[in-house]
Amino acid sequence: MASHLTSEHHSVLKRKRSASLPPTPPVSATDPEGPRLLDRAVNVLSTAAAALAHVTMLYERDPVTRDGLLRAVDCITDVHESGGKLVICGVGKSGLVGKKLVATMKSLGLASSFLHPSEALHGDLGDVRKSDAILFISYSGKTPELLSVLGHIPDHIPVLAITQHTTISDCPLLAERPDAMLLPAPIHEPEEVSFGICAPSTSTTVAIAVGDMLALTIAETMHHEDTKHVFQRNHPGGAIGAKLDSEAKDQSSRNSSPKRLKI
Repeated sequence: MASHLTSEHHSVLKRKRSASLPPTPPVSATDPEGPRLLDRAVNVLSTAAAALAHVTMLYERDPVTRDGLLRAVDCITDVHESGGKLVICGVGKSGLVGKKLVATMKSLGLASSFLHPSEALHGDLGDVRKSDAILFISYSGKTPELLSVLGHIPDHIPVLAITQHTTISDCPLLAERPDAMLLPAPIHEPEEVSFGICAPSTSTTVAIAVGDMLALTIAETMHHEDTKHVFQRNHPGGAIGAKLDSEAKDQSSRNSSPKRLKI
């Protein structure tokens, strides 16, 4: 009985204390803290924009980078035409970037699968077939788990990497594979300099953009003007599917409408 009263007494006191404390108002632009938080938030966006502009300039002007992209597109196109697929391997935030790229490629009709490096060393290496290619995603280019997987990839399997490095010789993942293909995804300044912490943010934004660039370029190379139709076939659901279906019906209606004869 005493225990019950004590518990009830504590509950009453807790409610009284909660009622006596004023609610914390939401931060707004007029609060002293508001402008500082908004400046920091906008800085994240402007930093990402600057990083994307930086990597765009690299692919516009650097001959080595441009050659690497063209070789990667040719390689993956050949792999698909021979019945193979692109296996994408990464861990941590880079692994999540890899999963997103796999999803994008599948929606564009490009055969792809994700390989977790830890699972790869416990049997999933069987997903890598003789007609496949493998793409590693690692900002540092020296992720231990990926280096471990690389040691088990046969020499005849084409190897690609999305990483901060701009030359193959500087990238530990590719240094022993001179025929590998490098897709640089550097950032203009370290995230710790930009935000005070080295949490993957700008680097993953750039990696996603480079992956999208690769996927859309390959899709155009393989499907040409049919790319939209391939995507429509593979994405019938959601708001995107509804929009594409509506566009297809409108186009069909226009095509079936009788043409008026000019008199």
